[in-house]
Formats: sequence, C-alpha cells, structure tokens
Amino acid sequence: MILPTLTLLAVATGSTAFTTSPTAASSHRTPTTLNAVSKKDVYQITLLPGDGIGPEIMTATKDVLAALTKRCGFQLEMKEALIGGAAIDAVNDPFPDESLQQCLSSDAVLLSCIGGYKWDGNPRELRPETGLLKMRKEMGLFANLRPAKVLDQLIDASTLKREVVEGVDVMCVRELTGDVYFGTPKGIDIVDGTFIVCCAYIVCLVLLDLFECL
Repeated sequence: MILPTLTLLAVATGSTAFTTSPTAASSHRTPTTLNAVSKKDVYQITLLPGDGIGPEIMTATKDVLAALTKRCGFQLEMKEALIGGAAIDAVNDPFPDESLQQCLSSDAVLLSCIGGYKWDGNPRELRPETGLLKMRKEMGLFANLRPAKVLDQLIDASTLKREVVEGVDVMCVRELTGDVYFGTPKGIDIVDGTFIVCCAYIVCLVLLDLFECL
C-alpha cells in the first residue's frame, strides 16, 4: 500500500500532505486539520508482510527506512502483525482482531502483499482478500494512491514510444470502500432464467488527459 509509505515520508519531512486513516489517530497525538500525525522523535509502525514475496519486500523496505531515519534524525519502532494467508495458516482468520487493534494504535501501517494459489479454494470468509477488505473497512482506508511517473533514464526501456511517455507524471486515485466491494444487496432478479444479484454501489471515474496522446 502506498498510502502508509507516503505517510512515513510526510512524517520525516514535517509535511501534512498525506495522512493515515482518521480512525487510527490515538489519544497521544495532536492532529492537524488533515489529521496527520504530529511530529515526534519515535513513531510506532505496524508491519504486515503478508504472503508470497511480501516478507522479502518488507525486508528491503526496512533497510530503506533505516537509512531514512538515520539521515532525518528520528526513530521507527516496528512490530509485525498477521494478515492474509499467513494469518489464515496461523490463527484461521485472514485479519485477526489483534492485528486490527495493533494497526489502529500505530502511527502508520506498511502492507506488502497478500494472497496465493494455496488459499484460492477456501470459503470466502477464509480467503486472504477478505482480510484486506476488513482492514479497509475498519480503518477507513477509502483511497489508494497510484503514481505513474516516467524517469528520463528509463524512457527507452518502455514499450511505448518516447513521444508518448516522455514527461508523464500523474496520480491515479482509486476508491476502495464503495463500489461492488461493499455493495448493499437490493434483491435478486431473474432474467431469462438466470439469477442476478442487484447491488447499490458507487462508481468513481477519473479521466486523465494522458490518454489523449495515445
């Protein structure tokens, strides 16, 4: 998840441009108008390595953060928690309440990735993705920030032409707690003998000028 990563960078620079979930604010903080964590010497960080290459990604991330904290003069107290397939294997719950409470009491949360073929045959309540949806809902993680920026040094490595990708620098905002993820059932219709479940949901579209040049 990129949101917690950006939060850590904001903490390091004293910026309030990015923030964690409003429900994650604890009593010892002095929130700003954007509800970002206040500047301090030590921050509590929950790590969610997850599944697959998740632990490997988290290990590399910790090395980067160690260099960042040394340069910027603050500390991160990191503690791991379970989510996804790893949580299912350990406690038969894709996102146990212990993990949720630890996340809510932290200044920021770093999530690697979840899921894998091993758990694809599980019932819905025991799938890794169910844990991710619970995390989004309970912590109010309503948006996913997905930056797309082309570095000059890598332009020629793209499969697209230079004149198409040169100078691209956009941010896509994806809504996470509406749409079909958390749609409210409104009934079941029968169309030509087929049962169709009807839901009420919100759809957000972001139109980018980028596609005008494709």
